[in-house]
Amino acid sequence: MSTTPAEEALHQLQREQTKLLDGIDELRAIGVGSLVELPQLVVCGNQSSGKSSVLEAISRVRFPAKSNICTRFATEVILRRSPTPTIKISIEPGPSRKDARERAILQEFAQELSPADNDLPTVIEKAKGHMGVNETANSGFSDDVLKVEILGPDQPELTLVDLPGLYYSVSQDQSLQGIRVVRTLTEKYMKNKRSIILAVISAKADYHLQEVLNIAERFDPKRERTLGIITQPDTLEPDSEEEKTYLQFVSNKKIQLQLGWHVLRNRSFETRDIPDDARDAREKEFFNQGRWSSLSRNSVGIESLRRRLSSILFIQIRGNLPGLLADIKEKAADREKALSKLGSPRTTRQQQRGYLLNISTSFERITGQALHGLYADEFFGAFESISDIHDFRRLRAVIRQLNEYFADAMAARGSRRIVVDGFPGLFSQESTPLDSKNPYLSGKLPHYVLRKNLEEEVAEQARKNRGIELPGSANQLLVGSLFRDQSLPWEGLAKEHLMKTWESVRYFALLVMQHTADDHTFSLLAGSIIEPALDELRQNLLAKLDELTAYTKRGHPLPVGKSFLTQIQKARSERQLSSLKTKLKSTISYKPEGEALFSIKAIEEATSNLEMHRDEYAAADIIDQMQAYYDTAIVTFVDNVATLGIENCLLDPLQRILTSQVINNMHDDQVRELASEPSFTSDERDRLATEVEKLQSGLRTLKTFNIRKPSLSGPPSIEKLVKPRIGIQDIRPPVTGAKSTTQSSLFPCPQEVKTPKSQTTKPFPGGLTPSISDFTSKSSYYQTEPSLSV
Repeated sequence: MSTTPAEEALHQLQREQTKLLDGIDELRAIGVGSLVELPQLVVCGNQSSGKSSVLEAISRVRFPAKSNICTRFATEVILRRSPTPTIKISIEPGPSRKDARERAILQEFAQELSPADNDLPTVIEKAKGHMGVNETANSGFSDDVLKVEILGPDQPELTLVDLPGLYYSVSQDQSLQGIRVVRTLTEKYMKNKRSIILAVISAKADYHLQEVLNIAERFDPKRERTLGIITQPDTLEPDSEEEKTYLQFVSNKKIQLQLGWHVLRNRSFETRDIPDDARDAREKEFFNQGRWSSLSRNSVGIESLRRRLSSILFIQIRGNLPGLLADIKEKAADREKALSKLGSPRTTRQQQRGYLLNISTSFERITGQALHGLYADEFFGAFESISDIHDFRRLRAVIRQLNEYFADAMAARGSRRIVVDGFPGLFSQESTPLDSKNPYLSGKLPHYVLRKNLEEEVAEQARKNRGIELPGSANQLLVGSLFRDQSLPWEGLAKEHLMKTWESVRYFALLVMQHTADDHTFSLLAGSIIEPALDELRQNLLAKLDELTAYTKRGHPLPVGKSFLTQIQKARSERQLSSLKTKLKSTISYKPEGEALFSIKAIEEATSNLEMHRDEYAAADIIDQMQAYYDTAIVTFVDNVATLGIENCLLDPLQRILTSQVINNMHDDQVRELASEPSFTSDERDRLATEVEKLQSGLRTLKTFNIRKPSLSGPPSIEKLVKPRIGIQDIRPPVTGAKSTTQSSLFPCPQEVKTPKSQTTKPFPGGLTPSISDFTSKSSYYQTEPSLSV
């Protein structure tokens, strides 16, 4: 018998649905569901809301339903078309089942029966026994999943997860702990952003007392993946306000859901044993009467719900495929990276030394790139992922920024006093601006002092400390003393800069070690090699600082070059010119055209008064010499701290603290201590390898459903992909002579591909890093692992 094009399209769609759902089920079966969020339909609601009746109506199979007992595990119901009706029951061990033998016992449970046997409740009771749960209040909840696969020629293509019903009162059969556990389990499934939430509400109870919609709104605030299902509408009085309220629900007027609402008439206690056909006939009859007859046929009855759920699940899976693939790839890459850090099994001395050599080679390479500003290794992250200049991975950029901060701080805070000719109150400042990013500008700034007052102070000192210098000449000891007084802040600023730079280098080294070694080896290498070497570099930095500041404490100014004399002459000339202008100001007269006139006599009087007292002249000269030498010496000091201190004593030796030569010079006992594997590392390697295999198997499964036809405009990385919104009409077979003019707004658009999260860093905090005390011994774990930022 030949088929029409419409029928062939329908069969093709059904085959695609089956393959797609089977693919997702396969991912769940191999354990990918515990690693990545998978699309699914989640049935949730209050206890006695009619969830079991909904499942029975959809699957045509009787589930055990006890109104006063809470189910203590999730049930995955898999519905598939098959010519032979069959029911298969199995148990999928939950994540809490760590023991391999225990998991194997649960996985061995497999029962198969015919729907005609009507023995599903008995088999489910047996499964409960295997999972170790029963119907007493003291029985715990299980994270195992009961899988019920129902095959038949009339089954829809669906996979649903039925959760235990929410309840709020404690009884002999239901404990207080169970209230929290059921709610936590419900929230866990709702939190999955690829889940479609089927919120079941009973019309028999006040909807205000049924919290499932409120819980769903927390995880689906836009109401875009929640479908409301109302049960037991026949318990409402015809034409009552309660009936009107629930009619508004179904019409999507009371609480608006993007997926809308649906209403079913359940079997009552009296009609619990009637056949499925009779149940459906009574349901149709009910919805054809009274105000219920005004509702759209797409929103009432079990037949339309089966079609609706199949459509929703298919669209949800299809739309989530790109994002799901991206998530699986990201998870697989993370675990492969962790496996790479663990390395191959290390049982022999040669394997252990080889593992350490690999770490040292990576450390040398990454450190060299960081010091030269060539950030090519994957350790440094992608270019576009860098959100702040203080990314500790880019060490050279951090060092340069700190050097610039130090130079700015020396200019602003390097001198104890700033000499000014004006009134010092106009210039006084007590602290730096609050919005300054420079970590060295915290605290007080220099005090401002009038030059006249400083000259009097220096003149007094000159009189008290006269030596063999000629009258009016500057006492060089006073020049040195005044310079040492002015440069007092240098040592403190330089020490702060060196320590912050050392902390940045230390943090960088720990990040590199964390990147190249597993946690156990990282702890041992950091505690026995990296930290001692960095402590030695710190001592060398402090010793170099003492050397660089020695002449500012005890030495004499020894300027070299012509710039010193040039600055002194310039200072004297400017001082004399300023004095001359002041004295001539009162004697100036002006021509009508505005030109200034000076008399010879006035000029002679002004120049004769420029002569200063010999002590005043000496004081002024001492200040000029000190300032000229200070301006020259501060530039040299800043350069020396950056080059002789940081470059020579810190950065250059950093490349040599962990090299292949260091590893080759180690004794076998030290190699064994650092690189031998504890038992849990082997377990971790096995776990990661298993998860990688699961994820890669999942990728192979899903890629068959995500093959796109090549576009003439280029590959997907070049072509801008804009996917249309998929509506219900997009999955229906074509109908001759009919045109679709609108798209349904019931279903969300397919999600876009998610890209792996890039590493980001926070702004430089001013040197806060893990302390050395975190290493309690060579075998201890580094409890606070460094991240990319502090």
